[in-house]
Amino acid sequence: MKADLIIENARIRTVDDIRPVAARMAIWQGMVLGFDEEIDDLKAKEVVDLNQRTVLPGLIDGHTHLGTTGLLSIALDVSAERSREAVLSRISRAAAGLRPHEWLDVVGYDQRAIGDAHLTAKELDLAGEGRPVWVKHISNHASVVSTAVVKAAKEHTIAGYSTEQQGLLIDEEQTLVTEQRLPYPLSTVEDAISSAGHQCLSEGITACVDAGVGSGIESLSHLELAAYARLRRRGALPVRAQLMPHYGVLHAIPGHVDDHVTIGLDLGLQQGFGDDWLSLGAVKIWIDGGMMARSAALTAPYEGTNNLGILNEDPSTVVDQIGRAHSSGWQIAAHAIGDRAIDLAIEAFESAQSDIPRSDLKHRIEHGGYIRDDQVSRLSRLNVSISTQPCFLWGSGDDFTRVVGAERAQRLYRGRSLINAGIRLIGSTDRPLPGTPLQAMQVLVERRSSTGLPMGPEEAISIDEAIQAFTINPAQAAGWGDRLGSLSPGKRADFTVLGNDPRAVEASQIGQIPVLGTYIDGLKRWEATG
Repeated sequence: MKADLIIENARIRTVDDIRPVAARMAIWQGMVLGFDEEIDDLKAKEVVDLNQRTVLPGLIDGHTHLGTTGLLSIALDVSAERSREAVLSRISRAAAGLRPHEWLDVVGYDQRAIGDAHLTAKELDLAGEGRPVWVKHISNHASVVSTAVVKAAKEHTIAGYSTEQQGLLIDEEQTLVTEQRLPYPLSTVEDAISSAGHQCLSEGITACVDAGVGSGIESLSHLELAAYARLRRRGALPVRAQLMPHYGVLHAIPGHVDDHVTIGLDLGLQQGFGDDWLSLGAVKIWIDGGMMARSAALTAPYEGTNNLGILNEDPSTVVDQIGRAHSSGWQIAAHAIGDRAIDLAIEAFESAQSDIPRSDLKHRIEHGGYIRDDQVSRLSRLNVSISTQPCFLWGSGDDFTRVVGAERAQRLYRGRSLINAGIRLIGSTDRPLPGTPLQAMQVLVERRSSTGLPMGPEEAISIDEAIQAFTINPAQAAGWGDRLGSLSPGKRADFTVLGNDPRAVEASQIGQIPVLGTYIDGLKRWEATG
């Protein structure tokens, strides 16, 4: 037989303890065939000499939002602007080309880049000339909208909303705008997914977990799965994708009493349904908000305030939701950033497992921003994984210190203590927030903000552990561990070619390593130019 491809003269980091390092790798029908002496007598249709460049398994982004990321290439992107005036000027110019009542969607907004004060509805009214204007914060935890959006809101949505004159919406208040603006046409959703997927390829990413589709503030349409499926059928899906359905899309399903199934998707669809390119994953449940919005639920107030953040639902409702999803056979991904929200997630997981033990369901906490010491052991006993976003420390570390105080800030987005407790650490970017997997690996190792402020150096992990966080760990958490996440015989030949070895450079240089090529199933899907 002939291999389809042999990679030679390379530094291959396999993330497989059986053979951690190799110089040659053979690929056949999209799978890894073998390494080094195992392929001495093997011929290939194509041989690629990598000239000692480094190969890693394809990077996996364990928590991302491809649709909202892709809107950066479709909507008005103001991420490059550094003044209030510049943002408003861009909005004014874009609005001038629209029909009188046409929506203007603005993305890439971060008030910290323009002086730390949020835009207001009045400013958007002037810049947008009375049109409905939706300015989405990069965190997805906030938006600013024009008065036209507030006035058109449904009565049940506007009830209790007290800041309409400012136009600022925090977390679930954004329902005020999503009820009016969504859904986007499927063609727009497809374009957004495609754009974001190609960006992923350029960063060495071969697979993503899209965290919360079909409903909620991170969704573009109730039909997001259809947009992914249409791309998949055309062979146009850039990266492998696992979709976490938002809890809001689950509904009552009459099952047999012995099965304990009470909620789900029609036909009994659950995580794992699909193929290696497109599948369903855990169900996403939002427990609290975000740290910078001061809406993450804490047990002690934010610095200098009496604010403890918010729980999106009554605790008994959260326990019931998680219990019903668990009993119905769903893996659960609970968005919990503050320690009070994490307490509630732990309580709900413990209650669910006590009522109906399911060792096959490896539940997750998304973010786990502030995990107390006493919570670490409880999470370990429950075998709960933590999906972490290291680049938050890089981009917001100084702000976190101001918001929660220096002591708590040193224990945000923990690494070493979780790994030492046997907790699986899943690396992710949470795009459209800024940061790449390689930059995130650097932060995991260095534990510094962009200004050099130490962010809990005792929580630093090794570069090998950081690589695992973006390869085998998210693969195992997504149920892909037997075929993705490492370069091993029989696994899919997804790999990334780097311009340098993350294990050989200074930690401060890891994030600057160029991605030269990205392969899925042994086929080159992206290559750096020049």
